[in-house]
Amino acid sequence: MVFWPGHTKAAGAQFDMTHRNRAIRARPYDEQVYGSERITPLDIAAMLRVVWHGKMLIVCATLLVAGLAAYYAFRMATPQYAATATLHLEGPTRPLGSAQQMPGLDDAQLNTKIALVTSDPVLNSVVIERGLLSDPEFNRYLSLQRPFALHSLRTTIRHALAGTSEQPPDAAAVLVKTIQNLRAKLTVARHPDTYILQITARSADPDKATQLANTTARTFLAHMQLRDAEAQAEAELWLQSRINALRTELETQEMQVAALIATAQIQQDRGLDTLSAQVLAANQDLIEARNTLAALEIAPQSGSPRHTAEMTQRRAVVAAFAALKERLSAQLSDQSAGLAQLHQVQLQLDANRQLYQTFLARLHENQMQQGLVTPYAQRMTPAANSAYIGPQKILILTIATILGATLGVMAVALRHVARKGVIDASSLRDATGIPVLAQFSTRALRRLRKGPRSFPVPQSELLGLAHGLCTALSLRSQQQPQQIIRSTSSIQGEGKTENAILLAHVLAKSGKRVALVTADESDQFLGSILGQDVLAKARQNWQLQGTGVQSPALGADLLLMVAADDSPILSNYLVAELQALRATYDHIIIDGPPVLRGVQAALIASYADAIIYAVRWSKTPLEVVARGLSALEEVDCPATGLVLSKVNLRKMRKLSQDPYINAMQTA
Repeated sequence: MVFWPGHTKAAGAQFDMTHRNRAIRARPYDEQVYGSERITPLDIAAMLRVVWHGKMLIVCATLLVAGLAAYYAFRMATPQYAATATLHLEGPTRPLGSAQQMPGLDDAQLNTKIALVTSDPVLNSVVIERGLLSDPEFNRYLSLQRPFALHSLRTTIRHALAGTSEQPPDAAAVLVKTIQNLRAKLTVARHPDTYILQITARSADPDKATQLANTTARTFLAHMQLRDAEAQAEAELWLQSRINALRTELETQEMQVAALIATAQIQQDRGLDTLSAQVLAANQDLIEARNTLAALEIAPQSGSPRHTAEMTQRRAVVAAFAALKERLSAQLSDQSAGLAQLHQVQLQLDANRQLYQTFLARLHENQMQQGLVTPYAQRMTPAANSAYIGPQKILILTIATILGATLGVMAVALRHVARKGVIDASSLRDATGIPVLAQFSTRALRRLRKGPRSFPVPQSELLGLAHGLCTALSLRSQQQPQQIIRSTSSIQGEGKTENAILLAHVLAKSGKRVALVTADESDQFLGSILGQDVLAKARQNWQLQGTGVQSPALGADLLLMVAADDSPILSNYLVAELQALRATYDHIIIDGPPVLRGVQAALIASYADAIIYAVRWSKTPLEVVARGLSALEEVDCPATGLVLSKVNLRKMRKLSQDPYINAMQTA
């Protein structure tokens, strides 16, 4: 269910249960069987009404948060200025070392350069050049640390948890901390899809911000120029060393080729072909000579001198051709092996000569491009002036106002949800089923705080309320006499004593003999109203004589009901005393202990003709009221009526849903 203003959780729960039972009896059979229920819609009007009633709290929270934000923005916060220097990072393409540099920069290279802007070597040079070690804005060790400042407290807590003590920093630690503070003041950003970097420096001094941005950009460019120069020098040395090594190797290989040609008398490919033809011709002549010799050996004229001489001559020719063939074959083999080795050396010589020419061309290109590099000064656009960046006072005030209003609304909602007491008579009546006889406002009861001087009660204030209480009580108890009236409550401080005093005062003014009996010695409020001397005399008279003392201001007798020997009040003792009082007085008003304090309250209530039950407005939880009323019903002495006391009329008119709240009998 939805709780609206004027209802607490307990009151709303009981009210909801009552109407729910009625609704179940009126539902059709199928709804009762399947347990379907209508869902109560969200009451937007009630929520807005709660917010409207708490408008002062919302306004106060808004003003408080906005005031704190304004104090911070206008008095505490240090103004900050920012200056931006622009860098163009795209450099010319040139070979460095053995790896060829591609045109442009990729994302990894750009991110590396962005990180180098705030690297320790660059910032160290900026700190030294600008003298930031002597600047309290960056070197916080130079400024006096307040003991209750946030930084000091954080440092103290950190050392306390670590069990260490703070040591004075050395020069290296101061330099490191200054570099960290400078890095926190710098921001490096890159335009998307460009090689443009923007270095932004922040400072409380606009001129200092401009100088820091320009110095950082210039130092970064000088650092990059130094790195490029070192890379170029290293590349040139490496190329020169490779060229010298290749030149020496080329000279060695050329000498080796010349030695091979000179030593082996290596011929060209045409000479080898002629030599190969000579080998073939010698081989053919050898074959023909061998065939002729074979024919002579099988000729029929073998054995003749002429035949023998001819065979000898042919054998000599065969031997000559065989020797010629062997000599030519050996010469051809030596020439082929030497030519193969010569070709291998010449291939290495050509490869080294080509590599030598490539490195030599790169060396010349590197030397030529050193004069064509764009000066780094032309890649920088210095910051001309700085701009105010904070604190954004209007934005801070706007956010603080919204935050304060939100906190105020949350506080109003939490206060409404946490409210446990009832805020009007109709809610109390619906929750308990017992009528509310009267309502006493805080303004009206303030009259009693003046002590004995508050009596007699003026006609225009509490007297009318007390008369209304007497009238309502008599209407509730027409069938039985109301000689003994018990005024009680659930807990202390709910207005039961005020109710008893007012009721006794009004009855006494009507000509009745009235006795105000107090059985709650722990309640000091009665003594503050009637006077401590009257209360002490009443206690003494009761202990010595068993009688009360006349209170002229009250118009009734005051009795302090305690046992003579300070023992608990027992049932037979109470019956005897009340019977004696019935015979003496027309009305006995008993101000006893609260119901939930113990069994003595229930004992006194069991002999009362009527019981008025005080409930403090917007304070007493309904659960506590229900427990007190149940305690009275257990002894078969239900409360005759309720009294809503200490009512704040202004808040009641705001929070109550009762349209007749202004017409009720309240003061």
